[in-house]
Amino acid sequence: MTHYPEFVENRKYLEMDSSVPEREQLWAMLNNLTRIHLLTADKFNSFDSLIREYLISGCEVFGLETGIVSEVTSAGSYIVKDVVSPLDVLEKGQEFALEDTYCREVIKSRTVLGFPEVGRLDYMNCHPVYQNLKLEAYLSAPIFVDGNLYGTLNFTSTQPRYKGFSSHERDLITLMANAIGNFILLRQKEAKLVNLNKRIKKFAAYVAHDLRNPIGSIIGLAQMGTKPTTTDKRRISILEKILPTATTALEFVNSLLENAALSSGKISPKLTTNNPATLLQSAATKVTALLKESCNTVEYSHTHTNLVSCDSDRIQQALVNLLTNAAKYSPENTPIQIATYDTNDTTTFEIKNTIAVIHTQNANEQHSTSVYGSTGFGLDIVNEILDVHGSTLTIQNDGKVYTALFDLQAATSHK
Repeated sequence: MTHYPEFVENRKYLEMDSSVPEREQLWAMLNNLTRIHLLTADKFNSFDSLIREYLISGCEVFGLETGIVSEVTSAGSYIVKDVVSPLDVLEKGQEFALEDTYCREVIKSRTVLGFPEVGRLDYMNCHPVYQNLKLEAYLSAPIFVDGNLYGTLNFTSTQPRYKGFSSHERDLITLMANAIGNFILLRQKEAKLVNLNKRIKKFAAYVAHDLRNPIGSIIGLAQMGTKPTTTDKRRISILEKILPTATTALEFVNSLLENAALSSGKISPKLTTNNPATLLQSAATKVTALLKESCNTVEYSHTHTNLVSCDSDRIQQALVNLLTNAAKYSPENTPIQIATYDTNDTTTFEIKNTIAVIHTQNANEQHSTSVYGSTGFGLDIVNEILDVHGSTLTIQNDGKVYTALFDLQAATSHK
């Protein structure tokens, strides 16, 4: 286990410098604490303005030349979100391997670290940063967002900190890092609320458009059926028309409720091991009537060897939605191509169809229909289902061919 330098207890730290009266040092500590407290209580309009002010203040408070706020990715990348430094080799947006930075120790230990003199540490003085920049003093704190490690707030200098770093300085940088993490979390929650509001408006538009028509039809037919002059034969005919219209309305309501449940996390996928070809073929069977009505055929191509881990009912629901859209927006007598193939440890599901082209009165003018531009609630449900499976729907449209595809995690391989 790596032994990191300890922070100096505040009283001992004050006694190290006899040239400055203790009273003045205490006032300086109080002023620094007040400055950081006011900084954390301030309201910033953007993340960029917040971290810029934190870096400037941190460099002054800690007496260190360079300040950086970084984001560390799961792939091991270290991204400079902003930097204040006299060193022209550092700039915002740079990306390094985490292993090539001092902050690898903070990420590994998940705690605040202070290195007063890096050159005296055997496990650090061979580090590429030290060899190239000779950064001696280093103070850094991890930034957590909702319990998850986001990155670091760190300050460095080419001059050693012979007295070390005090417990007071450790507390100050912890306070700053926590405030940055809270700001990021707040912005994430605000973004989710904005997105939720957009979804609510979108759902309301769906209801207004897609549910109003069948309900209006049901009311109109019911009014006709209750007229004294309507014959029994006519009433039976009206009832026969009401039933499919009411069924359509109920299916829409069920889809609406199901989508809401999926997006709120109330429905979790029941994962089982499935054959991708079986999932696709089963979904195609469920839209046989629609395919027959649109005079379309299905062409299969299955080259996968993997089985996939998924909720078969949910994935078939997503596939049925995609196949329904493909049938609706394909020209008559054209094939819908469905395929499954392996991509490393995932299997790709692909549905491809030709885009219907509308010919205008001018023989030289033609344009594609607004494919999937008004398919109602279907694609939203697909996206929600794939999201709970850790997947994403990808759409490719070159104006002639429309392709919808997504990946599922492989469970096992069979050959």
